[in-house]
Amino acid sequence: MLKIFIRSAIILFWVVLICGIIYFPSLELFPKRSDSLNIFTWGDTLDPAVIAKFEKETGIKVQLTYFSSNEELMTKIKATGGEGYDLIVPSDYAVDLMVRDGLLKELDHTKLDFYQHLNPQLLNHSFDPGNRYSLPFAWELFGLGYDMEYFADGTIDASWDLIFKPQGYEIVMINDPIQTVLIAAYYLYGPVDTLSQEQLLGVQDLLIRQKKWVEAYADARGNYFLATKNCPVVLATSSYMWRTKKKFPFISFLLPREGTFISVENLAIPQASQKEEAVYQLLNYLYKPASISEHYETYGFFPATLDALDQMDLDPVARGMILTPPEDFKRIHFTKVLTSQQELRDLWIEVKSAPN
Repeated sequence: MLKIFIRSAIILFWVVLICGIIYFPSLELFPKRSDSLNIFTWGDTLDPAVIAKFEKETGIKVQLTYFSSNEELMTKIKATGGEGYDLIVPSDYAVDLMVRDGLLKELDHTKLDFYQHLNPQLLNHSFDPGNRYSLPFAWELFGLGYDMEYFADGTIDASWDLIFKPQGYEIVMINDPIQTVLIAAYYLYGPVDTLSQEQLLGVQDLLIRQKKWVEAYADARGNYFLATKNCPVVLATSSYMWRTKKKFPFISFLLPREGTFISVENLAIPQASQKEEAVYQLLNYLYKPASISEHYETYGFFPATLDALDQMDLDPVARGMILTPPEDFKRIHFTKVLTSQQELRDLWIEVKSAPN
């Protein structure tokens, strides 16, 4: 009799459990672990070694998932409402778009131990006034990497003319139509918010003419062309150049005197995340001077905080860029999408298909 009772109880337990899973998923019979975080990030922004130290010290498991473009990030977050992610790493213009769609959670600055150490020049910009939804974490500048031995006589001119006018050498351009069009438009027209059809054609004509001395269009491999002396000048970001300069001291990096562009990678919490306590714990860990310094050593991105600078092995030129005076920072502009995606695609096809 006892055996029959036990068997019946076991059967009843499994019936109730299965029915609960099928018909009452909201009961969360298997609730999500609160001691784990899911992060959606670029492949070269958050250092896995730093994350591993955080896991060891806190017992909080962190899962990193990677995207390759802001467009991929925004599409994924919009499709899922951010469900399943606790922290994301959008660039500046992507923050604005996600805030407009109601996809980001407002931050509680009182829970941030490091906020007073953030570089004030990275705060309170148009894509997130007051930094209500995002925090700058890593940033870089667009400029020109160059071979100092090629320009051994010191005659290099710190100007966008180095890539937009024929100089007798080949160059490398980035392979990003948004940024390429933005920089070409800046060279022709100065800072603009949108492009007229006439201006768009002017940018297209400039890039087609320039193609005659472009060795390659490459995002992550521009430093390779410098290191192997295939090209003496490349359009690149500061992070790639500092990484390359460590191995190849003949490489240097300059910002054109006309002005340039900045890209800031920000940390933001998706609206759907329910793990704010653990997220703030991670944020405070990531912004510790030791963590910031380690990220710079690994990836070469400039830090968003200033209290870590004395711990970092900084090239004097890099330090000067990080501490750019406010009057000079006015010549550094944020990325803008100057025309529609369709017009960008059409222009890029025309440029890429044009003869050399």
